[in-house]
Amino acid sequence: MQLSSSIKLLITMSAGLDQINTGASKGQGIAIHHSGRDAITQHVAQYEMALIVLTLRDAFNQLKVPFPSSGWNLNWNCEGIPATDAKIAVIGMGLIGQALVKQVRAVAPNTNIMYHVPAIFRDVNVEQEYKLNYWSDIKQMAAECDILVPMCPLNKHTEHIVSREVLAMLKPSASLLNIARGGVVDTDALVEALENRSIKCAVLDTTFPEPLPKDHKLWTLDNCYIFPHFATNTVAVRKALVEDIQSIVEEFYGLGHSDKKLRQFEKELRYDLAVAHRLTAKYNMDMLVWNHISARFKNGCLVTPGRMLWSQIRPRDLVFSSSNVTADIIHDAIYAAHRDIGAIIHLHTPAALAVSCLQEGFVPLTQDAAYFYKKVATYEWDGVSDDTSEGPKITAAVQSLPGCNVLLMQNHGFVCLGKTIREVWVLAYYFERCCEVQLRVMQTGAKISIPSEQVMAKAAEASYLPDFAPGVCEWDALCEEIGTMEVREQETNMLRMRRNEFSFVTNF
Repeated sequence: MQLSSSIKLLITMSAGLDQINTGASKGQGIAIHHSGRDAITQHVAQYEMALIVLTLRDAFNQLKVPFPSSGWNLNWNCEGIPATDAKIAVIGMGLIGQALVKQVRAVAPNTNIMYHVPAIFRDVNVEQEYKLNYWSDIKQMAAECDILVPMCPLNKHTEHIVSREVLAMLKPSASLLNIARGGVVDTDALVEALENRSIKCAVLDTTFPEPLPKDHKLWTLDNCYIFPHFATNTVAVRKALVEDIQSIVEEFYGLGHSDKKLRQFEKELRYDLAVAHRLTAKYNMDMLVWNHISARFKNGCLVTPGRMLWSQIRPRDLVFSSSNVTADIIHDAIYAAHRDIGAIIHLHTPAALAVSCLQEGFVPLTQDAAYFYKKVATYEWDGVSDDTSEGPKITAAVQSLPGCNVLLMQNHGFVCLGKTIREVWVLAYYFERCCEVQLRVMQTGAKISIPSEQVMAKAAEASYLPDFAPGVCEWDALCEEIGTMEVREQETNMLRMRRNEFSFVTNF
């Protein structure tokens, strides 16, 4: 269908784009946006997680087992395996793929998750975060897995990516689970594999063709389980698809920000940023009106206003562009390094600044330092960061170390980066402490005991368990402390006003 030249925005209510000619849309200057993307991502990931567990456990095959009329046969056991012992292979690693492996990790923290994408789309940060094993050869990956899960979009590069050759590599005990588009699987080859029982089974939420004709061979196979393409067919998803349209239109055409979720998100960001500034001042980590903290928001970031003492900064004071050109250059460059960076704090604290002047740089010596084990990248000072040409160098420095959470800027200071404000502030607090410990140990002049790599690696892994990750345990208590400080300030101001009033009356 040829669209009118007046159309500038196309909103799709699906996860895929195979129904849209993206090339033609780009040629006509038409922007494409997904409605209900978050809801789709989470619902599909949860649905697929459930199907993975059921497929691995051979649950669908048990539907054919006759229910006993009397007593149980204790000698009967199915041949399924738990997710904790399985080798799960995923094709693709987009938003839904990442949401899926996050779900898998919650259930099976140590299971072997393999994935394949073209080398140019490989993301080592995602690999580290979810402990994924990358395979450049899809056929070799298929030969190792217990379940093969396509999670890629359908396009000319992925059509029949689960080919006859890939299916032939699967073990007889392995299964195929597809809730991507049906066209990513060679249907004829799949029918042969199921008929020959060269694979265990196929669980299909999508097929090609779709709808599947009534007389299609797949319907007759007892090791093929077909669902009616309903991964997103829930009331909650349908509601989100409709509700998101208004905010997408308003955002695209600059009609304001009436979307409640966006306003609430901005409110929470501003509050956390204000708390982070006040905490920095409370713990003597500030430098009068200098340095800066930011959080990614929309197409830019909310950042320190400048020309204000950090103990005075309120949520409404945060700005979209700092009065400090250095702040804009550093923060823009770091956000450009990785799309999942959501917050940045840049400080010139004494201990960290001293360590930045050492040729050996930061050395993790303690348990607290495990947060930063093999996560501190360095950047050679290039003078005051007032030239935009420095941006790509800073970006490259962050990208040079997968999983980097600190950029130690030699003779300058440091930057902590992460997904949230609470994470980066707590990291900055601990980094300054670790630098102080390093300096004190060096000051003794005694021989230093450095933990082994094995010990530090184990401690580092434990430091990022969901219940102990930076900011998880500390932030609410810190926010409460700042709230208590504000109440005290209000009470003190009120008392001062009353005293002034009393003094005026008595003097009069």
